[in-house]
Amino acid sequence: MDTKKEIKSLTGIRGIAACWIVAYHTWLAGNHRVSGYIGTFLLHGYLAVDLFFILSGLVMSMSYGHLFEKRWEVSDYFSLMIRRIARLWPLYIVTLIVTGILTYFIEGKTFPVVVWLANFTMIQTWGIGESINGASWSVSVEWAIYFIFPFIFFPALKMHRIVPFVSFFILVLIIKIGENSGIQRKGPLDIFDPHSALPLMRCFAEFLLGMICYRISFSEYGFFHSKLISVIIQTVTFASLFVSGMDIVSVFLFSSCLVTLTNERNYLSRIVSWTPIYYLGVWSYAIYLWHRSFLFMIGDVWNGHHTVLRPMIIFVILLIVSCLSYYFIEQPWQKKIRRLDRIFSQKSYPGIKISDNIGVNNL
Repeated sequence: MDTKKEIKSLTGIRGIAACWIVAYHTWLAGNHRVSGYIGTFLLHGYLAVDLFFILSGLVMSMSYGHLFEKRWEVSDYFSLMIRRIARLWPLYIVTLIVTGILTYFIEGKTFPVVVWLANFTMIQTWGIGESINGASWSVSVEWAIYFIFPFIFFPALKMHRIVPFVSFFILVLIIKIGENSGIQRKGPLDIFDPHSALPLMRCFAEFLLGMICYRISFSEYGFFHSKLISVIIQTVTFASLFVSGMDIVSVFLFSSCLVTLTNERNYLSRIVSWTPIYYLGVWSYAIYLWHRSFLFMIGDVWNGHHTVLRPMIIFVILLIVSCLSYYFIEQPWQKKIRRLDRIFSQKSYPGIKISDNIGVNNL
């Protein structure tokens, strides 16, 4: 399997996860609470962020792992960071400013200069302060992991049998500390307190799982590529989201499910690769960053005579804004910032020897 080829099913599942988060926060914005299994599923919307973290570990390994498999140069490190800045920063800054302005005019809330500076540099959730755009806390912790990705890629893949246990231990530790400190929100893993190290630990543990997903997906293992096994894993994963207190189980099921989605021939892969769902994935970063601003417009959507119509209209507008943001902010600025990559690629830097021979099939 070509690791550099886009796997549309992974893009599509990202779009579904983004919409799940929007539905979760829209539901929380109102007074009405859906009961039963549907309510439990909606309440687990925060787990979509965990899915994002695992998916990031997988996709980052697919996209940049080849740079750090053998002897790599400092220029490779700079290239990685420039590309991540190009991907994250332009739309992040726009939504940050817009959300900050809306927060001031609608809620009358202001933020200290140090918080603004931390948010502009995407380091606010490193124990510094709150995210002005509430959704951006996850971008901040992922940004931290990108700095260490080149250094952990080889060890994680080399110790692939141990890593899942390390991730499990970290997640259990997060839940226990969260329970004792009172910073859990709607569920065991719903922890994003900016003054705690737990959000960083949450991202790190799940990013590692994503790297193991990469190792399994592009190895000789045939177990996860069986259509029957794929259906079973995907069904159990979905079912776990209707049961309370299953966060860690769901996280590991997410990992298994993503491995099955790297096989584009199974049924769910074909569904989430469908063009409308695929484009939700293409716009997912914009959907995720913009939805906090749109929540200001939703208000108590569950009261009055427009409990369904109003959020639907706003969601359609959100999709339009996200689409325009992708084509007129994300893409143009990515190209401009990536030009800096040429500067570093033309310079000579001392190499950093990680391994003489490493490849997925050699592990």
